[in-house]
Formats: sequence, structure tokens, C-alpha cells
Amino acid sequence: MNEYLPLLIILFVSFIASTLTFFSGFGLGTLLLPAFALFVPLEIAIAMTALVHFANNILKVFLVYATIDRKLLLRFGGAALIGSALGALLLRLIDGFGVCYHLTFFDRTHEVSYIGLIVGILMLLFAVVEYIPKLSLKSISLTLGGLISGFFGGLSGHQGALRAAFLSGKVDKKEVFIATAIAVSLLVDLTRLSIYSEGLMRNDLPLTLVVGGILAAFLGSFIGKRLFKKTSYAAVKNIVAIGLILMGVSLLLGLI
Repeated sequence: MNEYLPLLIILFVSFIASTLTFFSGFGLGTLLLPAFALFVPLEIAIAMTALVHFANNILKVFLVYATIDRKLLLRFGGAALIGSALGALLLRLIDGFGVCYHLTFFDRTHEVSYIGLIVGILMLLFAVVEYIPKLSLKSISLTLGGLISGFFGGLSGHQGALRAAFLSGKVDKKEVFIATAIAVSLLVDLTRLSIYSEGLMRNDLPLTLVVGGILAAFLGSFIGKRLFKKTSYAAVKNIVAIGLILMGVSLLLGLI
């Protein structure tokens, strides 16, 4: 049973997280990265999450294509694409820095990499954004907002909270908000995967986990689309924020 536990965890998390994305416009990368990070190094987990995220976004774009705001996509998504490239390039640079610090507790020493430090801090910051999604973001232009959210998407895969915060005040209909957010996310995935690709080819990825995550995410997308009108944004926001806090603290303590 233990040998199947990683796959079962990935299937469950990917399915639930993918379903939630239709309720909030984000969540798959946020919840799936911690699951992958339990079994592989963080930099590999980021790339694996990007693969699942990308495949699922292709499917979701077809599901919501009719309600995408194309003008908003061009302005916000174009900036997010540039930001994603910068973030992904920074991730490649930081990847070679190695261990940032060590922590010892309960007679065990835990290593924290520079990537773990940065991603951990980002997750804690994003947890605040989850609870207060419009905090100090109203006055920021769409172009700058796209650049910022895309940058963090390329760096850690966690663009969803910021993207939702920037877009929520600019879109009146939830259907348009969800569809446009998905399209922007696909652009970011395309950019960061093209930069991650060299690292992906250097490492033997556990393809069973990646494929399982993709298939479970597909199923979650279909079900999420059907349940779309029965949304509870507040509940989803709280769940994602709690997950971010737990993951951020765990990374900063070197537990994963």
C-alpha cells in the first residue's frame, strides 16, 4: 500500500484542487505543489506542478472559451507573460545556490534552500492576499498587475492569488473573471515551461505522478464546470489560505 500512497495523494489533491479552480479562478498550483514537494525536491515539484497546470489549463480554455475578455487578456496577459519569463529565469538562477540555512530541532537537522526560503515567504504573503484579496491593489494598473502576478507565477508557480486580486475589481461577471484568469494562466504556463524545459530534461521525473495528476485534474475540471453555479468563494478562499500558511511554514522550517 505504501508504494501507491504518493500516487493516491496526488490523485486526490489534483482532483480537489482542479475542481476548486472553477470556484475561485485559482488553487491548482497552490495545493498541488505541496503534494508534489512531499516526494521530490522543490524545484522539481515546481516543474511537475507546471506540467499538470498547463495540461489542465488547455482543457479549461476550451471549456470557457466563449466568456474570455480578449481585451483584458491582451493587456493583463501580455504583461503576465513577460513577468513569467523573468520569474522563471530567476528560479533557474536561484536553483544553483544550494542550502540557505540549517535548523535543528527534535534532534534532527533540516536544510532550507534559497528556493524554499523564497517560496515559503511568498506563500505566507499570498495567504494574506487570500484573506484580503483587494488589499492595496485597486490603484495598481492592469499592466503592472499582470507583470507582478506573472513574475511570481514563473518563480514559484503561485500566481493565482495575486491574479485573482488584480482582476476581481476589473470584471463584473464571475464567468468572465474565471475564463480570463484561466487564459492568462495558460500564457504564464507556456512561458515558464519553455524556460523550465532544460531542467526537466536533466531530471528523471516520476511520470506516473505527473500523468496521474493531469488525469485527476481533467476530471476535476469537468465536475467543477458542472458545479460552477453552486460556488462558495469564501470557503475556498479560507481553505487555500490555510494551505498556503501550512506550506509556507513547513518550507521555512525545512520540513519539506
